[in-house]
Amino acid sequence: MAAFPKESYILRAFAASFMVALVIMILAGGLIHVFHYGLPLPPAFMLVLAAVSFILSSAFFEKHEVGSIIGSVMVSVIATAMLCALSGGFLYFATISDRPAEDLVSAMALAMILSMTLLSYLKRSLAEIEGY
Repeated sequence: MAAFPKESYILRAFAASFMVALVIMILAGGLIHVFHYGLPLPPAFMLVLAAVSFILSSAFFEKHEVGSIIGSVMVSVIATAMLCALSGGFLYFATISDRPAEDLVSAMALAMILSMTLLSYLKRSLAEIEGY
């Protein structure tokens, strides 16, 4: 895998935008899969994912003394939903054949614009938080 030079800000920004856009596309495909075909994972496996993420988030919050059980429940629900959507997205994009490539390229371009906007906003927000 090729490594980008540290001083190449433009290439790093493009790579970050592309990776976040890819995740957005997979999550969107997963939501489409869930609403059209149902859950991509068996309920027992989703319960195991929820339990593991709950235990990990509880231990993390307890170690840093910042969270509660309610926060751990929220983290586990969000993590389980994201993992379910990611697996559904992989299934969706692996099984679609009737979509023209133009639609996927257009969706990827829009996701890249959205991801660069989100990354730029996040960078500004983190700079403000660290400034205080």
